[in-house]
Amino acid sequence: MTEKIGVVYLLKDKFQLYDPNYGRVSEFRFVPTIIRDLDVINSELLENYIKIFIANGKIAPLNLVFVLAESAYFVKDFVIPARQKTTPPSAQPEVTKEILQKQADEFIEHVPFDNVVSKTIPLKDGIKVCAANKDFYESVAIAFEHQGFTVDSVLPGIVLGNGLSLRPVLDPAMANMILQKTNAVKLYNLLNQQVFQPLTKQETEEIDEVEVERLAPKKANKKSIYALAGIAPVLVGLFVVVYMQLTAPPPNWRTHASNQAPPPPANPVQLATIIPTAPPAISISNSSSSSSSGQLQTQGLTVQIVNTTESATIAQQLQGNLDTYRFKSVSLQTQSGVESSGSLVSFAPAVSQDVRDAVLVEVKKFETNVIVQEKQLGVYDISIVLGQ
Repeated sequence: MTEKIGVVYLLKDKFQLYDPNYGRVSEFRFVPTIIRDLDVINSELLENYIKIFIANGKIAPLNLVFVLAESAYFVKDFVIPARQKTTPPSAQPEVTKEILQKQADEFIEHVPFDNVVSKTIPLKDGIKVCAANKDFYESVAIAFEHQGFTVDSVLPGIVLGNGLSLRPVLDPAMANMILQKTNAVKLYNLLNQQVFQPLTKQETEEIDEVEVERLAPKKANKKSIYALAGIAPVLVGLFVVVYMQLTAPPPNWRTHASNQAPPPPANPVQLATIIPTAPPAISISNSSSSSSSGQLQTQGLTVQIVNTTESATIAQQLQGNLDTYRFKSVSLQTQSGVESSGSLVSFAPAVSQDVRDAVLVEVKKFETNVIVQEKQLGVYDISIVLGQ
């Protein structure tokens, strides 16, 4: 049976997945602890969260086409300037395709990532260059592949035309349009693309290595001599100070103590008046009183707790605490094989701020490292992933 083809629309701060089995789009937002400014911070945590995202959305394995929105890569045009009629042809500098390519290489070289890939799109009077961080889209693609998905291609959205890559939201109609154009733009597939390496860097790399090896021993010897010369006076000074302390006579502690006047007796009445009385403790996490008073609108909300730890005790205690808030339902499930260094709490937009605060208070009783994320779609209004 051939796998159906889905679409992953990858933006700077999130990705959206079109599932053809249900004709729906699900969204996954990046948090700064996993991806920030197109840079991958923690690929293992990203993979764990995508695994939970797939499980919660009940997404069956698909053959995926990745499309990069224009916020997910760098693009620039390099064109041959038009000739000025008032300037004679001999006075105008000739700009060739080789010069344009050199300018494009300099642009790619300054993209601020270690592993940059690029594609060149021909224009009528020049070229358009797209450059992307290979680690960014590969980390997401690998996470899906580890869950049984396959990745057909990774395309910069600009090659699809019609301003598709400028759209902030993927919908089924846009996904079908992308799938219709995929075969025509396979030439610009970034999957398995070689990392860009400037030509000048390749030519001088071997020379630089030999030069470093030749000069390194001499520099090391000079530094050693300078270091010894600087440390010697310090050692002599320390020796003099230690010698003076050892040979100095001991101080007359009795005379020093007799010269000091005894401290005045403390007035217990006066001390009692200046010590502030501690205010009565107010417990903001008294869930039973908050829920029974009807201040929190929880009756129509559903909560899911996903326990990824080895022990079920904390998850069960958290479930018991949240039950007192009278949510519509509080379900608990165990997700084996997921390793997480913290806990993730996701709220649907309909969840009010006071309910969010109450839930976070309960979660932080058991876990201090908590990441909060907005969720647009999902079966549950509140999702809590308990990590180790």
